[in-house]
Amino acid sequence: MGEEVGDPWAGAKAGRWLGERGSAMVRAGLRAWMASGVEEVEGRGVGIVGVGRGGEWPSWLEGVSTKEVVEKWREKFPLWLLEGLPNLPVAQLAVEIGARGPVETLREGDGVEGNVEKRIQRWGKRGVKWVVSVQLTSTGAKAEVWGWVGET
Repeated sequence: MGEEVGDPWAGAKAGRWLGERGSAMVRAGLRAWMASGVEEVEGRGVGIVGVGRGGEWPSWLEGVSTKEVVEKWREKFPLWLLEGLPNLPVAQLAVEIGARGPVETLREGDGVEGNVEKRIQRWGKRGVKWVVSVQLTSTGAKAEVWGWVGET
């Protein structure tokens, strides 16, 4: 799936309904997961936490009449509305890496880094062994893989 050109997300069918930001989150998460060297984890041992801007309507809907929306709608792929769902990128990342643990998306803002760390710690206490943390940036997305060390 695109690995020959260094893009683990190239050619993925799900890329058709994720916008540019969502695809950046999935790409960053896939690269971090592959670089971590973690082998397959059984059960609910892998969770995903994302930080993004939340869902938003596509720009092509701004300032257009109802008639124009209907006309443009027909030109879009069948699942275009999914790109506005805030949890879709991290949910898709979970599918791609086979994570069956918790999946959450937090809205970026003051204190969000602390909220991410609290979730990772809480999930670790509940048996999650690995967490992929992915966050939108001004130029794309960044991700890291956290391993839980401690009593579960």
